[in-house]
Amino acid sequence: MAEFAHPTFAGAAPDLRRSDQFRFVAMALALVGAVTVAAALAAILAPGIRHLLLREDGIVEMGTVMFLAAAVLGAGASTLLRGPRIPVMLAGLIGLAELLDETSFGTRLFGFQPLPLYGGGQLDGFHDLLILAYRLLRDVSHGLAWLLVALLLVLSVGLMLLALRHIGRGMAGTTTWLSGHVLLFLHVGFIGLAQAIDIAASSRALAAVEEVLELNAAMLLAFYVVQVGWMETTRRRVGDIR
Repeated sequence: MAEFAHPTFAGAAPDLRRSDQFRFVAMALALVGAVTVAAALAAILAPGIRHLLLREDGIVEMGTVMFLAAAVLGAGASTLLRGPRIPVMLAGLIGLAELLDETSFGTRLFGFQPLPLYGGGQLDGFHDLLILAYRLLRDVSHGLAWLLVALLLVLSVGLMLLALRHIGRGMAGTTTWLSGHVLLFLHVGFIGLAQAIDIAASSRALAAVEEVLELNAAMLLAFYVVQVGWMETTRRRVGDIR
């Protein structure tokens, strides 16, 4: 775990770390904001394309799959070219798990039948395990089921607030080893919010919000993989110059 604890985890000298980290975070957040606004405007102003945007295997979900695939391939390439590094490998494994989840473990590609899910539906993704836990707890006590949702929300919002705090500190010129991970924290936070909506809500509007949150999370993860690779390259160039 040394790579996570070391103050120069993100790669280069402090001044390079600050500028490069902020650049990647700014680009990622700008893209997330632009895509979110575009999706919302399209759904409101052009309701005829809402189905194309948000349906199963629609534009938003396919965008999520593409960004997750980019994160997985980028992490794999970085590991092969530069050797294994904990942050890159972790991001790649997270991306792979979410990619398998989004593609229902290949059920629609290969035509095999997934297992039935307790309470209805099919067990064709990791998120279904959370749904299963929610339904089992609900059978015992509605309070316990909502406690699970509340814990997901608290953890997700907490991670996002931690990330925003370090973004603010970075803008003020102060960085820590956590500053290089804000995109990963935001990714996990967005996924947590999406899963809380998935297991506890049934409205079509919230289902649309869930899809957009998952797309945002996938974009953040892809940017994180690129950021870590870029910082490692920068660190090596600085080392060669010295």
